[in-house]
Amino acid sequence: MTGVRRVSSTVAVAMLLLPLLTAISYETGIQIAPDVSAQQAPTCKVGMPIDEWSVEQFNMTGEGLLGEEDQWGSIESSGPNYMVQDLCPLRTTFSTSFVLYNDSAVGLRMHLTTGWKYTISVNLQPLTEFDQEPLADVYLMQEDDYERYEWDFNSRNNEWGGMRDDIAHSSPWLQNLILWHPFRDVHSYEKLNQVDFAVALDHEERSYSIWETDAVGADPMFLMIESWDNIRDYDAKSQESNFSVDLTIQVEERFSLPNWTVSMVCCGGLIGILAAPFLVHHRYMKAGLDVVESGGGDLMPHLDTAPERESQPPVQPAPPQG
Repeated sequence: MTGVRRVSSTVAVAMLLLPLLTAISYETGIQIAPDVSAQQAPTCKVGMPIDEWSVEQFNMTGEGLLGEEDQWGSIESSGPNYMVQDLCPLRTTFSTSFVLYNDSAVGLRMHLTTGWKYTISVNLQPLTEFDQEPLADVYLMQEDDYERYEWDFNSRNNEWGGMRDDIAHSSPWLQNLILWHPFRDVHSYEKLNQVDFAVALDHEERSYSIWETDAVGADPMFLMIESWDNIRDYDAKSQESNFSVDLTIQVEERFSLPNWTVSMVCCGGLIGILAAPFLVHHRYMKAGLDVVESGGGDLMPHLDTAPERESQPPVQPAPPQG
Protein backbone atom coordinates (compact mmCIF):
# COMPACT_ATOMS: atom_id res chain seq x y z
CA MET A 1 0.00 0.00 0.00
CA THR A 2 2.91 2.34 0.73
CA GLY A 3 4.26 1.91 -2.81
CA VAL A 4 0.85 2.64 -4.33
CA ARG A 5 0.51 5.82 -2.28
CA ARG A 6 3.96 6.97 -3.35
CA VAL A 7 3.15 6.39 -7.03
CA SER A 8 -0.15 8.27 -6.67
CA SER A 9 1.58 11.21 -4.99
CA THR A 10 4.25 11.30 -7.70
CA VAL A 11 1.64 11.33 -10.48
CA ALA A 12 -0.35 14.11 -8.78
CA VAL A 13 2.75 16.27 -8.32
CA ALA A 14 3.80 15.71 -11.94
CA MET A 15 0.37 16.76 -13.20
CA LEU A 16 0.54 20.00 -11.20
CA LEU A 17 4.11 20.77 -12.34
CA LEU A 18 3.57 20.18 -16.06
CA PRO A 19 2.81 23.86 -16.87
CA LEU A 20 5.97 24.92 -15.00
CA LEU A 21 8.03 22.29 -16.83
CA THR A 22 6.65 23.53 -20.15
CA ALA A 23 7.69 27.10 -19.38
CA ILE A 24 11.17 25.94 -18.31
CA SER A 25 11.50 23.95 -21.53
CA TYR A 26 10.79 27.08 -23.54
CA GLU A 27 13.63 28.93 -21.80
CA THR A 28 16.12 26.07 -22.11
CA GLY A 29 15.20 25.20 -25.70
CA ILE A 30 14.01 21.67 -24.90
CA GLN A 31 10.47 21.30 -26.20
CA ILE A 32 8.14 19.23 -24.07
CA ALA A 33 5.13 20.47 -26.02
CA PRO A 34 5.65 22.00 -29.49
CA ASP A 35 4.41 25.50 -30.27
CA VAL A 36 0.95 25.69 -31.74
CA SER A 37 0.91 26.62 -35.42
CA ALA A 38 -1.68 26.44 -38.15
CA GLN A 39 -1.13 24.39 -41.26
CA GLN A 40 -0.23 26.53 -44.23
CA ALA A 41 -2.80 26.74 -47.01
CA PRO A 42 -2.02 24.69 -50.15
CA THR A 43 -1.99 27.78 -52.38
CA CYS A 44 0.66 29.56 -50.32
CA LYS A 45 3.94 29.76 -52.22
CA VAL A 46 7.34 30.86 -51.01
CA GLY A 47 8.33 34.28 -52.26
CA MET A 48 4.82 35.59 -52.95
CA PRO A 49 4.18 39.22 -51.91
CA ILE A 50 2.81 39.39 -48.39
CA ASP A 51 0.16 41.95 -49.26
CA GLU A 52 -1.16 39.74 -52.06
CA TRP A 53 -1.24 36.31 -50.44
CA SER A 54 -1.83 37.07 -46.75
CA VAL A 55 -3.85 40.31 -46.74
CA GLU A 56 -6.64 41.40 -49.06
CA GLN A 57 -7.32 45.14 -49.13
CA PHE A 58 -10.63 46.58 -50.33
CA ASN A 59 -12.55 49.86 -50.32
CA MET A 60 -16.14 50.41 -49.28
CA THR A 61 -18.06 53.16 -51.06
CA GLY A 62 -21.66 53.79 -51.98
CA GLU A 63 -24.67 55.99 -51.44
CA GLY A 64 -25.83 54.14 -48.34
CA LEU A 65 -29.48 54.04 -49.43
CA LEU A 66 -30.07 50.32 -49.18
CA GLY A 67 -33.81 49.66 -49.22
CA GLU A 68 -34.90 53.23 -49.99
CA GLU A 69 -36.72 53.88 -53.29
CA ASP A 70 -35.01 50.90 -54.87
CA GLN A 71 -31.64 52.65 -54.60
CA TRP A 72 -29.13 50.07 -53.53
CA GLY A 73 -25.79 50.87 -52.00
CA SER A 74 -22.72 49.28 -53.49
CA ILE A 75 -19.39 47.98 -52.29
CA GLU A 76 -16.41 48.37 -54.58
CA SER A 77 -13.54 46.06 -53.71
CA SER A 78 -10.05 46.41 -55.12
CA GLY A 79 -7.46 43.67 -55.08
CA PRO A 80 -7.78 39.89 -55.20
CA ASN A 81 -10.94 38.14 -54.01
CA TYR A 82 -9.59 35.03 -52.34
CA MET A 83 -11.39 32.67 -50.03
CA VAL A 84 -9.81 32.61 -46.60
CA GLN A 85 -8.53 29.11 -47.31
CA ASP A 86 -6.53 30.65 -50.17
CA LEU A 87 -5.01 33.35 -47.96
CA CYS A 88 -1.71 32.43 -46.39
CA PRO A 89 -1.52 32.66 -42.60
CA LEU A 90 0.02 36.02 -41.78
CA ARG A 91 3.50 35.38 -40.38
CA THR A 92 5.49 38.33 -41.78
CA THR A 93 5.56 41.98 -40.75
CA PHE A 94 4.38 44.39 -43.43
CA SER A 95 3.40 48.03 -43.94
CA THR A 96 1.16 49.83 -46.37
CA SER A 97 -0.32 53.27 -47.03
CA PHE A 98 -3.60 54.31 -48.61
CA VAL A 99 -6.10 57.14 -48.81
CA LEU A 100 -9.21 57.12 -46.63
CA TYR A 101 -11.86 59.14 -48.43
CA ASN A 102 -14.66 60.97 -46.69
CA ASP A 103 -17.73 58.87 -45.82
CA SER A 104 -16.02 55.61 -46.78
CA ALA A 105 -14.08 52.75 -45.25
CA VAL A 106 -10.96 50.78 -46.06
CA GLY A 107 -10.78 47.15 -45.00
CA LEU A 108 -8.09 44.52 -44.72
CA ARG A 109 -9.10 40.89 -44.84
CA MET A 110 -6.45 38.83 -43.08
CA HIS A 111 -5.80 35.24 -42.14
CA LEU A 112 -4.57 35.51 -38.56
CA THR A 113 -3.37 32.28 -37.01
CA THR A 114 -2.27 30.88 -33.68
CA GLY A 115 1.27 30.97 -32.38
CA TRP A 116 1.78 34.60 -33.43
CA LYS A 117 1.25 38.03 -31.91
CA TYR A 118 0.00 40.84 -34.16
CA THR A 119 0.71 44.46 -33.21
CA ILE A 120 -1.33 46.82 -35.39
CA SER A 121 -0.42 50.50 -35.74
CA VAL A 122 -2.58 53.02 -37.61
CA ASN A 123 -1.63 56.65 -38.16
CA LEU A 124 -3.80 59.29 -39.88
CA GLN A 125 -2.62 62.48 -41.54
CA PRO A 126 -4.74 65.06 -43.42
CA LEU A 127 -4.07 65.34 -47.14
CA THR A 128 -4.89 69.05 -47.22
CA GLU A 129 -4.93 71.89 -44.73
CA PHE A 130 -7.32 70.84 -42.01
CA ASP A 131 -8.40 73.00 -39.09
CA GLN A 132 -9.44 70.10 -36.89
CA GLU A 133 -7.63 67.06 -35.64
CA PRO A 134 -8.19 64.13 -38.03
CA LEU A 135 -10.32 61.49 -36.38
CA ALA A 136 -11.35 58.04 -37.56
CA ASP A 137 -12.51 54.69 -36.20
CA VAL A 138 -10.61 51.41 -36.26
CA TYR A 139 -12.33 48.06 -35.67
CA LEU A 140 -11.16 44.48 -35.69
CA MET A 141 -13.99 42.03 -36.27
CA GLN A 142 -14.84 38.53 -37.37
CA GLU A 143 -16.58 37.54 -40.58
CA ASP A 144 -20.10 37.25 -39.11
CA ASP A 145 -19.85 40.72 -37.62
CA TYR A 146 -18.43 42.09 -40.86
CA GLU A 147 -21.55 40.99 -42.72
CA ARG A 148 -23.66 43.05 -40.30
CA TYR A 149 -21.18 45.90 -40.60
CA GLU A 150 -21.60 45.75 -44.37
CA TRP A 151 -25.38 46.06 -43.99
CA ASP A 152 -24.87 49.01 -41.62
CA PHE A 153 -22.66 50.77 -44.18
CA ASN A 154 -25.02 50.18 -47.12
CA SER A 155 -28.03 51.50 -45.17
CA ARG A 156 -26.33 54.37 -43.31
CA ASN A 157 -28.40 57.04 -45.12
CA ASN A 158 -31.69 55.17 -44.77
CA GLU A 159 -33.51 55.68 -41.49
CA TRP A 160 -35.83 52.73 -42.16
CA GLY A 161 -38.79 54.68 -40.81
CA GLY A 162 -37.02 55.48 -37.58
CA MET A 163 -36.07 51.84 -36.94
CA ARG A 164 -32.36 52.49 -37.36
CA ASP A 165 -32.28 54.82 -34.36
CA ASP A 166 -34.52 52.47 -32.37
CA ILE A 167 -32.17 49.54 -33.04
CA ALA A 168 -29.14 51.64 -32.07
CA HIS A 169 -30.69 52.38 -28.66
CA SER A 170 -32.47 49.09 -28.08
CA SER A 171 -31.90 46.72 -25.18
CA PRO A 172 -28.47 45.02 -24.97
CA TRP A 173 -29.80 41.55 -25.80
CA LEU A 174 -31.38 42.86 -29.01
CA GLN A 175 -28.22 44.71 -29.97
CA ASN A 176 -26.19 41.53 -29.46
CA LEU A 177 -28.59 39.74 -31.77
CA ILE A 178 -28.76 42.33 -34.57
CA LEU A 179 -25.82 44.72 -34.45
CA TRP A 180 -22.19 44.03 -35.27
CA HIS A 181 -19.53 43.96 -32.57
CA PRO A 182 -15.76 44.23 -32.53
CA PHE A 183 -13.64 41.17 -31.89
CA ARG A 184 -13.95 40.09 -28.24
CA ASP A 185 -16.02 43.24 -27.67
CA VAL A 186 -12.85 45.25 -26.96
CA HIS A 187 -11.08 45.89 -30.26
CA SER A 188 -12.88 49.12 -31.10
CA TYR A 189 -10.83 52.32 -31.24
CA GLU A 190 -12.95 55.37 -31.96
CA LYS A 191 -12.26 59.10 -32.45
CA LEU A 192 -8.51 58.64 -32.73
CA ASN A 193 -5.83 59.68 -35.21
CA GLN A 194 -3.28 57.14 -33.99
CA VAL A 195 -3.99 53.61 -32.80
CA ASP A 196 -1.66 50.90 -31.47
CA PHE A 197 -3.01 47.59 -30.22
CA ALA A 198 -2.08 43.93 -30.19
CA VAL A 199 -4.04 40.72 -30.66
CA ALA A 200 -3.22 37.02 -30.47
CA LEU A 201 -5.42 34.01 -31.14
CA ASP A 202 -5.62 31.07 -28.76
CA HIS A 203 -7.34 28.96 -31.41
CA GLU A 204 -8.40 29.24 -35.02
CA GLU A 205 -11.64 31.15 -35.39
CA ARG A 206 -13.94 28.89 -37.42
CA SER A 207 -17.47 29.21 -38.74
CA TYR A 208 -20.05 26.44 -38.61
CA SER A 209 -22.91 25.67 -40.95
CA ILE A 210 -26.22 24.00 -40.16
CA TRP A 211 -25.65 21.81 -43.22
CA GLU A 212 -22.22 20.61 -42.12
CA THR A 213 -21.29 18.66 -39.01
CA ASP A 214 -17.72 19.96 -38.98
CA ALA A 215 -16.28 23.44 -39.16
CA VAL A 216 -16.40 25.00 -42.61
CA GLY A 217 -12.96 26.58 -42.33
CA ALA A 218 -10.93 29.22 -40.61
CA ASP A 219 -12.65 32.60 -40.50
CA PRO A 220 -10.81 35.68 -41.74
CA MET A 221 -10.38 38.71 -39.55
CA PHE A 222 -11.39 42.14 -40.85
CA LEU A 223 -9.54 45.32 -39.92
CA MET A 224 -11.81 48.25 -40.76
CA ILE A 225 -10.60 51.89 -40.87
CA GLU A 226 -13.51 54.21 -41.50
CA SER A 227 -14.57 57.84 -41.68
CA TRP A 228 -18.36 57.49 -41.76
CA ASP A 229 -21.04 57.70 -39.07
CA ASN A 230 -21.87 54.10 -38.16
CA ILE A 231 -24.66 52.91 -35.90
CA ARG A 232 -22.55 53.07 -32.73
CA ASP A 233 -23.06 56.15 -30.54
CA TYR A 234 -19.44 56.96 -29.74
CA ASP A 235 -17.85 56.67 -33.17
CA ALA A 236 -16.27 59.55 -35.09
CA LYS A 237 -18.58 61.46 -37.38
CA SER A 238 -17.79 62.31 -40.97
CA GLN A 239 -15.32 65.22 -41.13
CA GLU A 240 -15.78 66.03 -44.83
CA SER A 241 -12.10 65.48 -45.53
CA ASN A 242 -9.74 62.85 -46.92
CA PHE A 243 -6.90 61.38 -44.90
CA SER A 244 -3.69 59.53 -45.58
CA VAL A 245 -3.37 56.32 -43.55
CA ASP A 246 -0.12 54.57 -42.67
CA LEU A 247 -0.67 51.02 -41.49
CA THR A 248 1.88 48.62 -40.02
CA ILE A 249 1.22 45.11 -38.75
CA GLN A 250 4.15 43.73 -36.80
CA VAL A 251 4.17 39.95 -36.50
CA GLU A 252 6.07 38.21 -33.70
CA GLU A 253 6.25 34.57 -32.80
CA ARG A 254 4.37 33.94 -29.59
CA PHE A 255 4.82 31.18 -27.06
CA SER A 256 1.64 29.82 -25.52
CA LEU A 257 0.98 26.94 -23.21
CA PRO A 258 -1.03 24.10 -24.76
CA ASN A 259 -4.75 24.33 -24.09
CA TRP A 260 -4.78 21.03 -22.24
CA THR A 261 -2.61 22.47 -19.45
CA VAL A 262 -5.56 24.53 -18.24
CA SER A 263 -7.73 21.45 -17.82
CA MET A 264 -4.82 19.61 -16.23
CA VAL A 265 -4.23 22.29 -13.61
CA CYS A 266 -7.92 22.79 -12.86
CA CYS A 267 -8.65 19.06 -12.61
CA GLY A 268 -5.47 18.43 -10.61
CA GLY A 269 -6.35 21.16 -8.14
CA LEU A 270 -9.93 19.91 -7.78
CA ILE A 271 -8.77 16.34 -7.25
CA GLY A 272 -6.26 17.56 -4.67
CA ILE A 273 -8.96 19.48 -2.77
CA LEU A 274 -11.27 16.44 -2.79
CA ALA A 275 -8.50 14.06 -1.72
CA ALA A 276 -7.11 16.22 1.09
CA PRO A 277 -9.76 15.30 3.73
CA PHE A 278 -9.31 11.58 3.05
CA LEU A 279 -5.51 11.84 3.30
CA VAL A 280 -5.72 13.79 6.59
CA HIS A 281 -8.25 11.31 7.99
CA HIS A 282 -6.04 8.38 6.99
CA ARG A 283 -2.96 9.90 8.59
CA TYR A 284 -4.92 10.74 11.75
CA MET A 285 -6.27 7.23 12.10
CA LYS A 286 -2.82 5.76 11.50
CA ALA A 287 -1.06 7.96 14.04
CA GLY A 288 0.05 6.02 17.19
CA LEU A 289 -1.01 2.63 15.84
CA ASP A 290 2.46 1.09 15.98
CA VAL A 291 2.66 -2.69 15.77
CA VAL A 292 3.33 -4.23 19.19
CA GLU A 293 4.64 -7.78 19.37
CA SER A 294 2.80 -9.25 22.33
CA GLY A 295 4.51 -12.04 24.29
CA GLY A 296 1.38 -13.37 25.90
CA GLY A 297 1.17 -10.59 28.45
CA ASP A 298 -1.62 -8.16 29.02
CA LEU A 299 -2.30 -5.66 26.30
CA MET A 300 -2.73 -2.94 28.91
CA PRO A 301 0.23 -2.73 31.37
CA HIS A 302 -0.36 -2.27 35.10
CA LEU A 303 1.72 -0.96 37.98
CA ASP A 304 3.91 -3.53 39.76
CA THR A 305 4.93 -1.20 42.61
CA ALA A 306 3.33 -1.30 46.03
CA PRO A 307 1.15 1.58 47.12
CA GLU A 308 3.00 4.31 48.94
CA ARG A 309 0.46 4.50 51.79
CA GLU A 310 -1.25 1.64 53.55
CA SER A 311 -4.96 1.60 53.39
CA GLN A 312 -6.70 2.42 56.66
CA PRO A 313 -10.08 1.12 57.77
CA PRO A 314 -12.88 3.59 57.37
CA VAL A 315 -13.82 5.61 60.41
CA GLN A 316 -17.08 4.45 61.93
CA PRO A 317 -19.33 7.26 63.08
CA ALA A 318 -20.07 7.41 66.80
CA PRO A 319 -23.49 6.10 67.85
CA PRO A 320 -25.90 8.77 68.90
CA GLN A 321 -26.29 9.21 72.67
CA GLY A 322 -29.71 9.12 74.11
